[in-house]
Amino acid sequence: MSTEDLKMELEKMSSKLDQVQDKVLKDWSGDGIQEYMKEQRRLQEESMAKAREQMAVLHSSLEQLKGQAQVNQKVIGERVEKLKDMRKEIEDIQTVADDMLRERELAEKEMAATQGDIAQEKELLHTQEMVTQQRLQVLEKSADWFKDRLAFNFKKTPAGRVQMILTCIDHKDPTRPFFFDLEVTPEGKYAVTACEPRVTDLDELVEKLNSTNNLRSFVITMRQRFKKMI
Repeated sequence: MSTEDLKMELEKMSSKLDQVQDKVLKDWSGDGIQEYMKEQRRLQEESMAKAREQMAVLHSSLEQLKGQAQVNQKVIGERVEKLKDMRKEIEDIQTVADDMLRERELAEKEMAATQGDIAQEKELLHTQEMVTQQRLQVLEKSADWFKDRLAFNFKKTPAGRVQMILTCIDHKDPTRPFFFDLEVTPEGKYAVTACEPRVTDLDELVEKLNSTNNLRSFVITMRQRFKKMI
């Protein structure tokens, strides 16, 4: 390509650039740029309005969540307090139940011990009744022997005792009675509740009678004691 041709080509390109520049300046100046800016402002305002609406919705939701959180916290606090009260009531009930259980166990032990004591008392009473009955039988069987050999007689008193009456002790008055009241206690032992005249060592003689269970020897000794008083 010649220099002339290159120069012409450059001039054509310069002309085209001038045309493009004129068009750009025409499109982006005057009313064109104003319309563009107005449209951009409108779009921006719409975007900002939507953003503000969204922020308002989010703020409202946040306030609602805060309010609900406070309500929930209050409800949870009330439930926690109620649970504490229920736990205290359960502990109190458990304490009462434990006390009742201990009292029941103690009562059962006491009842068992009482039943054992009652059984022992029954057995002891039975034994005492047998001993008493045996000693009464001895009294009855010995009555004839006492009458024949010791000038002795006996009778039952209104109090349920046996009065032993001895005669032929005072040679000046053979019919004069010397007596003592004999009974068998609930424990199955002999006891003298009255004695006329009073024998000084009566207590020792009764103690010996209970240890030997020899009623004949006791009556003979009492006769001897009465004779010493004449």
